[in-house]
Amino acid sequence: MIQEVGPDHVLDNHFARLEPEGSDRVLHFRDGACLARASSVGAGDADAGDAGDVVDLPHLADYARAPELVTYLFSLGEERFFLCLDDEAHAGGDFSYASMGWLRHAEPAHLLFAAVTASQLDRWYRDNRFCGSCGHAMALAPTSRELVCPACARIVYPKICPGVICAVTSCDGDDEKIVLTRYAGRTTALWALVAGFTEIGESLEGTVRREVMEEVGLRVKNLRFYKSQPWSFTDTLLAGFWCEVDGDPAIRVDHTELKEARWFTRAEIPAERSDDRVSLTGEMIERFRAQGRAGLL
Repeated sequence: MIQEVGPDHVLDNHFARLEPEGSDRVLHFRDGACLARASSVGAGDADAGDAGDVVDLPHLADYARAPELVTYLFSLGEERFFLCLDDEAHAGGDFSYASMGWLRHAEPAHLLFAAVTASQLDRWYRDNRFCGSCGHAMALAPTSRELVCPACARIVYPKICPGVICAVTSCDGDDEKIVLTRYAGRTTALWALVAGFTEIGESLEGTVRREVMEEVGLRVKNLRFYKSQPWSFTDTLLAGFWCEVDGDPAIRVDHTELKEARWFTRAEIPAERSDDRVSLTGEMIERFRAQGRAGLL
């Protein structure tokens, strides 16, 4: 998955007030696109499956003019990453702005993870330039990640939205099945699992039951947590669950959210996710396709 970048690039997100040096990575975003040097740029639709080649992210030394407003983000192994919050940045060479949808398919994995995670923090910083209570300009906290209002002392923390991925399964003898869905309103949409955000006052398990009922009209039982994933494209922390249909297996599709949904046997599951190294959805679908219900735990 996107956060699995190998033992040489372990994430250390402990905040420190640091200044970048020439070899440190300094990332910049414009209109949601990341400053990068890429071998090719595909379409911006994150579901399109356009496979990019190799991406490189700028070092401080790549900037023709040193950025003025920079904050430390995290390190991946020995590499340190910073975020440039200037409205404009001036990197030399052949750096340009690549869509985050395309970067989803880029290599190497640790730079993809760095860019996506940095984009989440960039959105948060830019969306909270002014205090929501008094309107004063916000300031970077001196020793920690949050933003602080110098006028009224309001504190704002990075935005993380909990959500769920739900693999709904059934078994009638040897006939193992899973519910796959396709979202409405997308030009290209891979088959996916039921998913949704957690609402106020709701547990993750409650989210699973509600989302499955709302999207495909099924009741579920025997919920089992699989694993979690940071999904910075939508500021989300995802929790993956396996569950079983409870009662009537007839699907009733909510066409305001979904284009279609249906039961698939393991043999019928499309192989379009077989090379998906990024998403929790893809991993869960492929695990069921390869191992069936025996591989759910």
